[in-house]
Amino acid sequence: MCSNTFNRIRWDYFEKVGIPEEFSKYLWDYRIEAPLEVLILRVLRYGKFEEIEKIFRLYPEETETIAFKYPEIKRGIRFWIKRWKSSLS
Repeated sequence: MCSNTFNRIRWDYFEKVGIPEEFSKYLWDYRIEAPLEVLILRVLRYGKFEEIEKIFRLYPEETETIAFKYPEIKRGIRFWIKRWKSSLS
């Protein structure tokens, strides 16, 4: 039996936030505001190291949650998020 079901990950962060200009290139389908989860997820997927660090500094708890929730986020990104989080403590 072939299953075509699609497992979708439920969002935790629906609130809309202003899009910082340096991240607008990752949010091609939004103009001024985007859901926080979409903003963070796209920076984690497509961003450069410095941009990922910046989004973590802006939203540390949310970034950590999202990085460990989505399986496509690379292991190296998760490593740095753990490290940055430990430096905040």
